[in-house]
Amino acid sequence: MHICLVNDTRLPTKKYGGTERLIAWLIGEYLKLGHRVSVVAPTGTALPGVECIPADTHEDALQVIPKSADIVHFHSWGPPPDFDRPWIYTLHGVAEGAVLPKNTVCISRSHARQHNVKVVVYNGVNPDEFHFRDRKQDYLLFFSLIRRRAKGAERAIRLARSYGHRTIFAGGTRLDLIKGGGLLESFHPGLKFVGKVAGEEKAELFANAKALVFPISWEEPFGLVLVESLLSGTPVVATPRGAVPELVPPEVGALFTIDEEFPDALERATACRPLDCREWAMANFSSEVCAGNYLTLYERLLGGEDVFG
Repeated sequence: MHICLVNDTRLPTKKYGGTERLIAWLIGEYLKLGHRVSVVAPTGTALPGVECIPADTHEDALQVIPKSADIVHFHSWGPPPDFDRPWIYTLHGVAEGAVLPKNTVCISRSHARQHNVKVVVYNGVNPDEFHFRDRKQDYLLFFSLIRRRAKGAERAIRLARSYGHRTIFAGGTRLDLIKGGGLLESFHPGLKFVGKVAGEEKAELFANAKALVFPISWEEPFGLVLVESLLSGTPVVATPRGAVPELVPPEVGALFTIDEEFPDALERATACRPLDCREWAMANFSSEVCAGNYLTLYERLLGGEDVFG
């Protein structure tokens, strides 16, 4: 199959960028299976084994999509109403009130309910980028963009201080708390800020943490960081917003709503077996599973099935 993926940002990303990383992982799985892959993305995109076609505007992208592509998978820059080839569009963010293309795929059930979409394909993470470890060190990990208030850095600081837990914060510096909240409270010997990390440093942080703290206050469409933690054998303590309950059943973590519930949730989470965390993530949210689900969707669409109703 010749698969063309369309994205409006350059690939690959070096540190942050959930959609960019997901696309790269999908491409890797497609190539392993012998599919031909083209990518339409801004100038500078370079991926091994892939035909990279530069396009710096939406209009350019639509002009350069290869005629030979069997399926076009838009991750941004959606198709015009009269697009005449088989296609799907994955919505990665939140688009409340927007009129979405017919062939839209959401990335969790809660995401789909929010947007009145029928088809769901969960994101997938490449497990090779993370280390499984069943012996943990004595620290909690917060790993999200610190400057975004909805990600909950301020609340994680409060919980760490209230209950005496050493916590490492990744995803920005202490100065990002000027926007994210909690700057004054962050000056405490048990709290460490390591900035934006990736690669081996990131893998080690996840592998050694006794739990990931994810106290979000918005309807997260998916949450790759949850899967990255679970692949590392590290359970999750999180608030039940967005897709979190779908990704974190009681076997691999615990949910809490008010701060007073946090100590019990953490105790339940750290009682989870690291291997159970890893196996749950591998079975449901690996890049191999994600690619397989998309390929099945492509085949159904190409076979003439009315997948999207």
